[in-house]
Amino acid sequence: MNRICLLAIVFVTTLLTACSSDDDTIDPVKEASGKTLVVYFSKTVPDGVDATTGATNVFAYNGQQLGATQWVAQQIADRTDADMHRITVADDYYPVTYNELADFARKEKEAGTHPKLTSSLTNLSEYKNVFIGLPVWWYTVPMPIYSFLDTHDLSGKNVMVFTTHEGSGLADAISVIRTEEPDAIVNSSGFNTRGNQAGNQADNIVEWLNKIGF
Repeated sequence: MNRICLLAIVFVTTLLTACSSDDDTIDPVKEASGKTLVVYFSKTVPDGVDATTGATNVFAYNGQQLGATQWVAQQIADRTDADMHRITVADDYYPVTYNELADFARKEKEAGTHPKLTSSLTNLSEYKNVFIGLPVWWYTVPMPIYSFLDTHDLSGKNVMVFTTHEGSGLADAISVIRTEEPDAIVNSSGFNTRGNQAGNQADNIVEWLNKIGF
């Protein structure tokens, strides 16, 4: 593929994934004391120009290779002394190549499928503050996030949202979580970064955490 065609494809996919969000809202948490948990879903694939699932970017952390959302989750946990919980499905549930994953994720979203999780969290009641992190898939939250919210009650907890994406910002992540968890205190100040820029966001993550009271 020649360079002109590649640039055209990148331009079109970026245009299609762009949407508005309340990224500039600052909404300090009124009471951030208590234990903190970072819950996240992160999926990497080895190839493809990823404009729909935000899943391909990988960054180094203490000798490990972390997906973009996982890397941001780790930064937040390090800076808030939080515990971490990764939302997982069966290893062979999602395809491992980009095109197949994107098609599978689209069909899963259209069908409203909430996949079975292989991760287990039994001590959620111990936490007052819960960060939820996700890659934006097809302009919205990936379906494993719904699976987590189906089985975990966040009532009364401070909930902060962060996303990785390729043009969608926070997308509808905050409104989805508010709808699914109406009795949670879901903060309006979400953090988002393009997936391929996640590894450069350490200072911005700290700035966001300071602004919302952590």
